[in-house]
Amino acid sequence: MERYEVELLPAANSDLDAIIDYIMVDSPQAADGILDSIMQSLRRLERYPLSGTPLFDPSLKKFNFRMVIVDPYIAFYRIIGNKVIVYGVIHGARNYGHLLKGTIE
Repeated sequence: MERYEVELLPAANSDLDAIIDYIMVDSPQAADGILDSIMQSLRRLERYPLSGTPLFDPSLKKFNFRMVIVDPYIAFYRIIGNKVIVYGVIHGARNYGHLLKGTIE
């Protein structure tokens, strides 16, 4: 089985830093737990890159974005060649369509 390289863009790393910093204020243990959960889900994409759900937003669908949900967060990615490129990790309550459009325009 082919393995894919998972690459987090700087924006995705910044998103993770902000998430962890926010949670760390109240609970360092919870911050470690959510980071572990997110990273485990992203590592799974090395073997199963199509396991994420495709986005249905018409303006993003043409870019073949997919998402992995790690409640309450969502990681957005695209498969390009043998790479899984992670564009961002945001809270599920945010307007992801608007945020992603800014990363690809």
